[in-house]
Order: sequence, then C-alpha cells, then structure tokens
Amino acid sequence: MRFPEALRALNSRNYRLFFTAQMISMTGLWMYRVAIGWLVFRLTDSNSALGLMDFVASLPVFFLSPFAGAVIERLDLRKLVFRTQTGCMCIAFAFAFLTFTDLITYKIILALVLTRGLLDAFEMPARYSLVSYMVDRREDIGNAVALNSTLFNTARMIGPTVGGFVIHAFGEAFCFFSNSFCYLSTLLALKKMRLSRPPIGKTGGRSRPLHDMIDGLHIASDFAPYRYFLLLITATGFFAFPSITLMPAMAKSVLNGTSQTLGFLLMGVAIGALAGSLLMASRKNVARHSWWCTRTCVGFGAAVILFSLSRNIWLSVALAAPVGFCLVTCTIACNTLLQTMTAPESRSRIMALYTLANIGIPPFGSMLAGKFGDLTNTGWALFACGIFCTLFSVYFLRKIDRINGEVTAALKRQGAI
Repeated sequence: MRFPEALRALNSRNYRLFFTAQMISMTGLWMYRVAIGWLVFRLTDSNSALGLMDFVASLPVFFLSPFAGAVIERLDLRKLVFRTQTGCMCIAFAFAFLTFTDLITYKIILALVLTRGLLDAFEMPARYSLVSYMVDRREDIGNAVALNSTLFNTARMIGPTVGGFVIHAFGEAFCFFSNSFCYLSTLLALKKMRLSRPPIGKTGGRSRPLHDMIDGLHIASDFAPYRYFLLLITATGFFAFPSITLMPAMAKSVLNGTSQTLGFLLMGVAIGALAGSLLMASRKNVARHSWWCTRTCVGFGAAVILFSLSRNIWLSVALAAPVGFCLVTCTIACNTLLQTMTAPESRSRIMALYTLANIGIPPFGSMLAGKFGDLTNTGWALFACGIFCTLFSVYFLRKIDRINGEVTAALKRQGAI
C-alpha cells in the first residue's frame, strides 16, 4: 500500500519497521521518565534534586557528544544503536529491581542515570543519523524526522498519563519493568532491517576522532546557519526546557496534586507537542522550516511564562499544551534543517552538536532553575526561565532572518529543495 503525502516516509520498509517498533518503545520510555521524576521527588522532596539528576544524566552528553559524533561516523550506525539500546534496557531493569526491593537510593539513581547518559552520548546522534539511511528518498528525511517526533509525542501523551496511574496503583517499579521490556521491539526491528548500503558516514582514510571532532567544530562555527541554529536551540534548551524537568515539583508543591496531576500536566504538554509534530509532518518541503524554528522558540518562552503563573490544575493542563507545541515544533524544524543542509560525511558530527545543544545543555538550566525554585518557589523559577528564553530567542530570530539566503543555498546544494 502507498501512504498519503503526510506519511510518505512510511513507504520505506526499513523506516516503517523502525516506526512501528518505536510505538512500543517510546511509550515505555515516557513511563520511565515520569516514574524517575516522581521517585526522586518522593525520596527527596527537593527541586534541586530533580535538577541535579537531570544535570548528572546530561554530563556525558555534554562532554562526549562532539567526540562521539566524530567516532560514530566510521561505525555501523545500526549495530551501534542496537548495542546502546540493549544497555539502556539493562539499566531500566536495574531500576525496576532496586525500586521493587526498596534498595533504591538517590545516590544509586544518580549512578544509574550517569551510566545511561554515557550510552545516550553515542546512541542519540547515531539514531538521528540512521534515519537518513532508513528512507528510500532523500526528500523524505524531513517527513521521517517529523513522524519520529509525532510518535515521540503521541507516546508522551499516553506514557505519562498511564505512568501516573500505574505509579498511583502499583508504584514506580512497574513502570521501570515495562520500559525494560519495551526495548525489545526496537532491537527486533533493527535486526530485521535490510539496508542497501552499510550506514557508515566515512569509509576512507585513517580514523582520527580528535582531529575529526575539531574539524566538526570548525564546520559548525564557520557556517553561519549551523552556528545560529545551534546557539538558538542551546539558549532555548537552557532557559525553557526546565519547565519539563520541574513538572513533578509544579504538580506537587505548586498545584498541591499527586502523581495523577503530573500525568495530566504531561498529557497537556503531549497534546500540544503532537499538534506541532503533525503540523511539521504535513510540510511538503523544508523551505519554511527556518521561519517555524525561530518563531516557535520565541513562543516557547512566552508559553512557559503563562504556564508559570497558573495556580489551577486544569488551567495549567491547558497552558501546558502551547509549551509542548512550541518545544516540539522548534526542535523538529532545527533537527530537519541541520540534517538536510549537511553532507553525509559530516552529518554525524553536526547531529552530535545538536544533541549537545538539545540534551546536554538544558540540564544546566534545570539545575539552576531547581536551585532558584528552592530559594523562592517553582512558579517564579519558571517565570524567570520564560523571560530569558523569550529575550534570547528574539535576538537569534533577527540574526537568522538576515541569513535566510545562506540557509536556502545550503538546502539546494544537498537537493533538499
């Protein structure tokens, strides 16, 4: 069967396998995320503990991503994703066992999330880069990225809600067990893929990871579109992503709710995120992605400001939707632009820097916001984050609007438009 235009990437068998497997895996991942946040807040009753956990998990991504991007360009991406996902499955099982037996402590949680962060530093840029090998046509890369996000945010809508009720009924351990078994779907899909060529970015020359890493940094800094898009996502992530990390504190200490309240808040985020994902999946080409990226980054900051001011549960759920919409739309647009502007031999390094900006930097903001939230309250911490995000986003919006000609030229060189 042929899929409609908005789902055109699913016409590729390999991507269809991956997409189907991720339906299961991502739901388990979001159950894990809501469970880990609730477990930490239950054990510590501290905003700072949530921020520190997010910070520790991101340390390997922050320090290793540029180097990882250089290393994985010479590795088989499918095998690498398979091995790192297997490691993540083992960590989820360890969380389940230790929580079920009441052996879990905050220090053990930090050790496990640090170990998972080491895997994420290699798994995330590898998975981002592997998408371009799964689709049969280069012009479908943008649609595949958007569909990945649609799936991610559909799971974000289902997983936290289910997770909130599961935690309430059975405890966090059941969520961790579910997450560990959900990884099996992705591992099976990776095994069954039939790729026309090995998913390896570089095959010639001698392997020089450190030299390649430095070269990748020069590529990103010398080309204005790379530089400004990465800085925009870095600023947005630092100041606005803490709104997601501090959701457990918002649910419990500001709204006086339970784990079910947290599930509803994250469902609100997911509904908006799903709408943003579907919007970007419906775009037939990437010519306007720069406009969407910059404007929704500004909107992200404004949405966090409004969300921080609410003291009513159902109003907060409604205000969480634009937070999710802007978060996902700006990251999809940026991810797609970076992938489609970049030649295959440099893609893993650029996507590793995107991983650093999108995953490695935000926890620094979360830790700072968590500390500020303990000194004042969670609502005021998020309000300050929203103000700074809006100001920085407006600054980079003006910079990027001036170089739209360079963005268009880069897309044309790679045959994206």
